[in-house]
Amino acid sequence: MRYIGFDMGDGESAVAAFEHGSLIEPVILPVCGSASLLSAVGLLSGEIVVGDRALTDALAQELSVRFKSRFTTDPASYEDVVRFVRGVLSDLRQSGALRPDDRFVVGCPAGWNTAVRTRYRDLLVRAGVENPQVISESRAAFLYAKYARTVALDVDVLNESALVVDIGSSTLDFAYIVDGRETGVGTFGETALGGGLLDAALLRRAVERSRDRAALRSVLSESRSWYSYLEIEARRLKEDYFTRLATEAAPVAKKTLRVCYDGVQRLTLQIDNEEASHLVDDPLPELDGRSFSQAVSEALDNAARLTSERPPQLLLLTGGASRMPFFREACQERFPAAVVVSCPEPEFSIAKGLAYAGWVDENLRAFRKAIREEITDARVSAIASESLPALIPAVAKLLCDLIVDEAAIPLAQQWKRGEIRTLGEMNDRIAARVERILSSPLAEETLAPAVRVWLSSLTDRLQAMVDPICDRFEVPRRQMQLDLTATGAASVQLKPGSWMGLSLMGAVLGVIVSVAAGLLCGGGGIALIATGPLGFVAGVAVGAVASLLGWNAVSGALMRADVPLVLRRVNLEKRLRSESVRRELRDKLTASLSDPAGSFSRQVVEGFSRSFRGYVYAIAQAAEIPIA
Repeated sequence: MRYIGFDMGDGESAVAAFEHGSLIEPVILPVCGSASLLSAVGLLSGEIVVGDRALTDALAQELSVRFKSRFTTDPASYEDVVRFVRGVLSDLRQSGALRPDDRFVVGCPAGWNTAVRTRYRDLLVRAGVENPQVISESRAAFLYAKYARTVALDVDVLNESALVVDIGSSTLDFAYIVDGRETGVGTFGETALGGGLLDAALLRRAVERSRDRAALRSVLSESRSWYSYLEIEARRLKEDYFTRLATEAAPVAKKTLRVCYDGVQRLTLQIDNEEASHLVDDPLPELDGRSFSQAVSEALDNAARLTSERPPQLLLLTGGASRMPFFREACQERFPAAVVVSCPEPEFSIAKGLAYAGWVDENLRAFRKAIREEITDARVSAIASESLPALIPAVAKLLCDLIVDEAAIPLAQQWKRGEIRTLGEMNDRIAARVERILSSPLAEETLAPAVRVWLSSLTDRLQAMVDPICDRFEVPRRQMQLDLTATGAASVQLKPGSWMGLSLMGAVLGVIVSVAAGLLCGGGGIALIATGPLGFVAGVAVGAVASLLGWNAVSGALMRADVPLVLRRVNLEKRLRSESVRRELRDKLTASLSDPAGSFSRQVVEGFSRSFRGYVYAIAQAAEIPIA
């Protein structure tokens, strides 16, 4: 499979191709014989012509440029976009550069919202691009910086914090990368700030200096083709000046043009250091009276504010307008602690990055599919079930302490003071209170520490399922590092109230009642049973429920007896607090919870499996930009 990166810029366009998994950098596919294609479209005898041919052929009609910058505000630009894309595809097909299985990835400004991107994608489909993927151009620039050998950036720097700054003809875009992936800030930018504003300003200033300015104004207002042609010539002159500025202190770029429209007018375009200062620093109507430099400064201030939590260590500059020295200086001034790097051949970095993006995203789609198919409910449930015996004793201990301290002892004290008439009544009240406690948030909070320890113990076994999938798809393991105790990670929401049943309640009440009965049947209590006027008989069963639950056989009469206060002086609370009683209760709770078919086991295993799969799918989905 091959991925085609299509960078349709406002000024220049480029197309790059990348073979899936290739070790060779994406190659630029020439369009109309040029690696960098002028973003211009016209009609010649009804046929679409693009690039320089649309500009220079005297017979070409309906010349249109800068249609991408007009896309969000001018529906008339839609047809220009469709025509241009059709023209590019036609030339690529005629030259044999395209293959049937090519997948197109097309860039867009970071500031375009979902609705605009969808509309843009629909136009691409209408133009003949099959199932195009639309992504932010700034993200493409980052991927180019990551993978291209010509950039040679330190991966460790990319893994910390980086800000991609992409300034082209129509937009200034940012991509904020932290720990190798786009943050919640992600991509953002200025959709009306680009080098094309300087082209328009240079043309306006040249017209106003011309002796033929009145005629030229008419031409520019009446003929879109002539306006487009002259603006392109202004752009080329500007680019020539800034290119020479890198090696010359005071370059001068000048060109005189003949404008043949209802007569012949002459227009001289010129740019030197003084003119460049005016272009950059004078107010512009397109920016509501702000200068280009002011708007850039405000955009950089906003970027600094949005990235203040983790200031970027690296600024990667790309886009044709990034060649302007003042722009690099402004970036360095606003981010003094960052390393500022310019992409070599910025006119091609986006196209190549888009091609990389196709490969990366396809690889990640396959990775996420493998995660879903291989991290199954059965595998996760098996690990949870096998590890469950490590959780049960801890849960039993915490439950035991909770029940004894919050239910058994307070009610035993009430019975001792005579506030509860019989042991049977105390027994019923304990049962009711235990049920309320186990159904309350207090029970969940009490058990949470045991659950966290248990979850942590599962990490290694679960990680062993995930790592081989990461290796297979070249996704760094650290991107899928499991942290089961982190906020928002996999969890088990224990609902102890749902465990209520004969087995569990019998385990609780059986121990408590046996302790109370044992104390009363010793010392003075035995006399009550042996000689009482009601003819109590020791050993009589408590009743049908008690027998069903397997409690120790105690006298039903004793459970109903209003025992004198003097006999209630037995230290029931102390006995309930003893380690031996708690150990007995823990053992019975452990036995009850250990039933593999019981509600506790089902809740833990099913709940964790569902939660973990949701968690691992989520972090797999978040792995958008893997950094090796």
